[in-house]
Amino acid sequence: MTKINNIELICFDLDGTLVDSVPDLRLALNAMLDEYQLTHCLEADIKTWVGNGIPKLVERALEHVVRDGRAQLIFKDALPSFEKHYRHYLNSASSLYEGVAETLQQLKARGYQIALVTNKAEQFLPGLLQGFNIADKFDLLLGGDTLSKNKPDSMQVDFACAHFGVSKAQAIMVGDSRNDILAGQNAKVQTIALTYGYNYGLPVSTLNPDFIIDQFNELLELL
Repeated sequence: MTKINNIELICFDLDGTLVDSVPDLRLALNAMLDEYQLTHCLEADIKTWVGNGIPKLVERALEHVVRDGRAQLIFKDALPSFEKHYRHYLNSASSLYEGVAETLQQLKARGYQIALVTNKAEQFLPGLLQGFNIADKFDLLLGGDTLSKNKPDSMQVDFACAHFGVSKAQAIMVGDSRNDILAGQNAKVQTIALTYGYNYGLPVSTLNPDFIIDQFNELLELL
């Protein structure tokens, strides 16, 4: 496997990259929908909606199940309802992907700076990471609402590079979906795509990342 040299900063996506988060999202979405006596959503559908933050996830769920034009009317109250249920179900059914905890530990031991660059709301990050015992593996947390823009914009990756004082040539973005790879490309850093994530149901090869891997621990061979 080709080695990537001179990297000092690794920016990781969260959902679909580190955590299979759809089971908890399904529980929270369906609890929200129960409040409106609406049909439940399936995990297969939710996997195609993840990646653009919680408001967009709720909007997509409502548009999927509401057939009488009420989706936008319900949205304003449904969003805080989802957030309430998501806090309740956080870490209850979701899981880390295989090899994530061990690989992060080894990357930290090698001296890499590690940033979480996700579109998930910042309020959920500490509890989620602590629940999986990986909070101490990250030197910087950037949620979808931490800055004024999020992925696929380059702002989060740009901020991480500036925060650690590394050049774009010394940073890399790792993720499973279009927003992750575009954010890296927009920031002009190298990108690594994982094949096991969500990516709206499309193959990651269509994203033209610099590298593609099938398992998380392959990062140890690549870096």
